[in-house]
Amino acid sequence: MANVGGQGAEGTKYPPSEFSQKYARVLAPNGKLVSPCDVFGEGKLFDKDIEEKTRLAFKVTLKKLDKLNTVSEINKENLAREKIDQIIECFPNTLPKDLPEVLGKTKWTKKTAEVSSWADWWEMHEKILKSLKKQAIHIQNWWEYTGRPSPGDEEILNSLKRLVSGVLTHPITIGKVIDTYTPKRKKDKPKSIHLMGTDRPEATMIYAGFFTEILAANPINPIKITLVSPDPANKQLSQDCGPKSPMLINQRCKLTAWDGFYHDFWQKWIKTKKVEKPDVAMGIHPGLHAEGVFEFWEPTLDLLMEENILTVFTVF
Repeated sequence: MANVGGQGAEGTKYPPSEFSQKYARVLAPNGKLVSPCDVFGEGKLFDKDIEEKTRLAFKVTLKKLDKLNTVSEINKENLAREKIDQIIECFPNTLPKDLPEVLGKTKWTKKTAEVSSWADWWEMHEKILKSLKKQAIHIQNWWEYTGRPSPGDEEILNSLKRLVSGVLTHPITIGKVIDTYTPKRKKDKPKSIHLMGTDRPEATMIYAGFFTEILAANPINPIKITLVSPDPANKQLSQDCGPKSPMLINQRCKLTAWDGFYHDFWQKWIKTKKVEKPDVAMGIHPGLHAEGVFEFWEPTLDLLMEENILTVFTVF
C-alpha cells in the first residue's frame, strides 16, 4: 500500500498546506486531482483504512482552521467566502498545469481598456474556465469527506477562479498600467516599466510564466521589465539577468533585475545612461503607510518627483 505522507509536511504550519502536502498522493496520484471513486475501492490504489484516515485528516484540518477564524459582524460575509477558499486550498494541483502555456497562446479578444473586471477577463479565457470546471467536479466529489455542507458547484468554481485571479492580479495590473499611462508608440517600438520594491509575487510571475498577461494587455509594443528591490526573492533574478545582461524571456519581453534600492539603481545605471529612463515606474502594495517603511522609500520618492517620472503605486 502506498505511503500517503509527503516530505516536509510536518514542518508546514498552515493547516490546508499541511494537509495538501501530506495527502497529495491520495487526492492527486500522478500529480493530477481525481475523485474518491478513482482511488478507493476494490482493486483501486488505497484501502478502507487510508480512506478513513483521509476523512479524519480533513476534519482535523478544518477544526484547526476553526480556531484560526474569528467571526465578527464586520467580517462575517468575507469569512464565509474565506472558509470555502481554505477548504479548496486543501486540494493539491488545483490550478491547471498548462495555465502558463494556455495564457501564452491566448490573445485578448477585447481592447485592454475594455477589460475592467474579472468578468471581462474570464469571457476571453473559456479554455481555462473549462479546466476549472473539471477540477470543481472532483472537489465536489470529495466534499462529504470534510464533514461540512457543500457550498455548491458554483461557489467551488468561484473559489477556483479566485485562485487564478490571485496569481494573475500582478501581471494584469502591470499590463493595464502600461497600456493606460504610457505614451502611444508605433508598432514594435518598446515600452519600459520599472517595478520597484518587488518581492515573491513578482518573482513568481516571471518564473511561472504568468508575465505573458502583461504582453496580452499590450499586443502592439514589446515590453522591457526592470525589477529593482533588495528583497531576497529578487536576488536570484538579479544574478541571472542584471543590467549588463538583460534576458529575453519572450520574443516581445526583455527582463532586467537589480538587487538594491531604486534610488541607488538610478545613480548607478540610469544617471550614467547605461539603462534607459522608464516610461512608468511602479510599486505594487509598497506599504508606505506602515511604520518604518516610508523612511526607506523617501529617497526614491524624492528622486522620482525631481526627475518627473510617471509613477504608479497600488494599495490593498
